[in-house]
Amino acid sequence: MGQCPQCSGQGTPDPERSGVLWCLACWHAWTQSREPHCPGRLPVLSPALRTLTEHRGLAR
Repeated sequence: MGQCPQCSGQGTPDPERSGVLWCLACWHAWTQSREPHCPGRLPVLSPALRTLTEHRGLAR
C-alpha cells in the first residue's frame, strides 16, 4: 500500500476513513497523495495572480 514517512514501516488502510493509511509499527497516520484534479492551468494561473496583485499595489 504505502510506506510510513516516519519509520518506513508498511501502511495499512484505515477502515473508517478512505484515503488514510496507518502504520502499525509507530501508529502514525497519513493521507495518500492524490492526483490533482486541475488539468494544469493552476500552475500558470497562480503566478499570474501574484503578479497582478503586486502591480495593483504599485498603482495605488
